[in-house]
Amino acid sequence: MMIDERLQELAGLYVLGVLDGAELREFETALDRSAELRQFVAGLHPAVEAVAGSAPVAVPPPELRARILARIEPQKVLTLPDRPIAAVLWWWRALTAGLAVACVFLLVSDRQLRQTVAAQNQQLSQLQQLAQSLQTATNDLNHAVLALRESNRLANLRITMLNSLIADAPRTVAVTLWDYQAENGEFVVQNLKPLPADRDYELWVMDEHKVPVAAGVFHMDASGTTRMDFRPSREIKTPGQFCVTEEVKGGVDSPTIKNLILASN
Repeated sequence: MMIDERLQELAGLYVLGVLDGAELREFETALDRSAELRQFVAGLHPAVEAVAGSAPVAVPPPELRARILARIEPQKVLTLPDRPIAAVLWWWRALTAGLAVACVFLLVSDRQLRQTVAAQNQQLSQLQQLAQSLQTATNDLNHAVLALRESNRLANLRITMLNSLIADAPRTVAVTLWDYQAENGEFVVQNLKPLPADRDYELWVMDEHKVPVAAGVFHMDASGTTRMDFRPSREIKTPGQFCVTEEVKGGVDSPTIKNLILASN
């Protein structure tokens, strides 16, 4: 059972003994049903007793005042106020009761404040968990987008192997990667011998009519490896075969078939 604000206020009035009627019956019913409420009421009793006192105030008999005054010498008699001692004691009890009420309501307010702070801390923890979950979801989404882009990019690529056509270069390996969307590609070759300074290798792309189109010249470094980006000299939507020839320096407009070095199937 959750102790709400109204029950906490009734508990303060209950320990002061000022509850009556329907509110008293309602509170006692709730008290019987809730161990938590009984524990809360038990915690209020020490505070009330510390302020108001737990022992009842005794009222002296009326004749005590007369007997005391008869024993005092006339010159030492002080004029006492006519207000009865019982009235003074009533005001004292009212004052202590008021202090007790204030103490009870301070305890109730402190409990409510603690509950509010605990609830806010719980909400903050939940918000932090939500923020972390959103961050994780965002990262997963970013990875998914990157994977999708990579998938789309690969879907637009055509990878073609070129085989060596010369007997003294059996270990030569060449690959072209053609991007259908960008209409350009990348060429990689390994283990191809360097040429003299007055000679170049030239890459060719066959169009849909099997007409060779120049795609650039390249040179080999000392390791026999070259990588270059290429774009055919005219637009090609759907490339056919790829091949490499040995040409004069700077390349030619039409391939020299007898100097064919590499070709795709």
